[in-house]
Amino acid sequence: MPQDTTARTDAAVSTVVYRLRLPQGESLARRLLAAEYDPDEGRGLLPSAVAAFRIVRRRLGYDVPPLCDAAETLDIDPRDVVAAERTLAASLSPPADEDEQQRLDDAIQSIRNRLQTAEDDGNPGHHGRMVCPGESAAELRAHLDRLEADRSMARLGFTLYDLAHGNSIARTGRRPQSGADHA
Repeated sequence: MPQDTTARTDAAVSTVVYRLRLPQGESLARRLLAAEYDPDEGRGLLPSAVAAFRIVRRRLGYDVPPLCDAAETLDIDPRDVVAAERTLAASLSPPADEDEQQRLDDAIQSIRNRLQTAEDDGNPGHHGRMVCPGESAAELRAHLDRLEADRSMARLGFTLYDLAHGNSIARTGRRPQSGADHA
């Protein structure tokens, strides 16, 4: 994507964040818009920025600004936002279902508890028992990191996860230039 287009998409997302006063999700919305915005679709950059922002906030688990309120605040047609949101959402892979996300949350909590026990067992003067003999804190930490990455991917879907971690290439074959939120 040409540098001036990236600057325009970044500015549009910044306008949305500033006017709606909701910063969480800004950098991932920038990446999504930079990767997927198509000026030939005719919806306009600002409605597309609102759409990207709403999609990202929904996937990250934040409150999503009501469509009509956002459109009124930004003086744009809500129908353009709906159309842009449909187009952007169609380019994304879906998130995992709620049961899978809950399963990952439960597994993460279990590993955190085991890690705490393993770390406590390594402290002098602590006489607790190891949950699983031979299980090291380093192994548990590595497993926890993998589970947290899995949960992030489950929440965001593959496409947004790749964008969040800088692994995805935009339609034009170049990576978006802005940072990303960590889910």
